[in-house]
Amino acid sequence: MATLTEQLTKIRDGLQLLIFLLQRYLKERKQKEEPIEEETEPLSEPSKNQIKIAIRSIAKEEGVDPYLAVKVAKCESNLEPNAVCFNRNGTRDRGLFQWNDFWHPEISDECAFNVQCSTRAFCKAVKDGNLDWWNASKKCWAGS
Repeated sequence: MATLTEQLTKIRDGLQLLIFLLQRYLKERKQKEEPIEEETEPLSEPSKNQIKIAIRSIAKEEGVDPYLAVKVAKCESNLEPNAVCFNRNGTRDRGLFQWNDFWHPEISDECAFNVQCSTRAFCKAVKDGNLDWWNASKKCWAGS
């Protein structure tokens, strides 16, 4: 059974995620500030298949193994572009490739949560010899 401290940590992490998502929503809403038309259909999130296609296309264009890029994204975020993991040390891993906001401040939230930008940053890291940045999930993506 989880200790009280573990339970409180999970609650804190959940609240941090909720606050982050709410702040992001409010920021996006404020940036748009366009009138809502009555017959406007809601924007749909891309399907996982569409995300795989985009990752493969960008990786191929960048000269990186497209199947490796998809496998890493699948292992890191389950192909969820808006995935966020709150770490115990207070940092966040963001987006498809789970860019850590402390170790990779050059990757903005806007880029981390964008399929194209995040994938291009992943490809650059791989071409620069930094595939080991994803060693924590290597058992998942390096197999079969």
